[in-house]
Amino acid sequence: MSYQWTIVLALGVTALTLRVVVPLAAGGRELPTWLRNALTCATPALIAGLVVTLLWPASGAVSSLRTVTALAGVGVGIALLAGKRSILTAMVGAAVVTALLRLVLG
Repeated sequence: MSYQWTIVLALGVTALTLRVVVPLAAGGRELPTWLRNALTCATPALIAGLVVTLLWPASGAVSSLRTVTALAGVGVGIALLAGKRSILTAMVGAAVVTALLRLVLG
């Protein structure tokens, strides 16, 4: 298994733990405000960490075209989030823009 998939799986387990296991462990009690806020911010932060990890792998062999197209996709995702769209919409928009730019630019 490549290190990228290891990171994806680790982030998935972490996100699942934060979003599901912690509230279940609370047993129906109200979570403290600081914990609710932390859980709300955790998923976008994990996604950002994944994007950065996949943009600049450890080998350092990243083409400038790959970096520019990925950053364009990230920019679209940020713009969608700033426009109050869902995180899923932002992720799909970023992926589509990145894929289309890579298709067009080679």
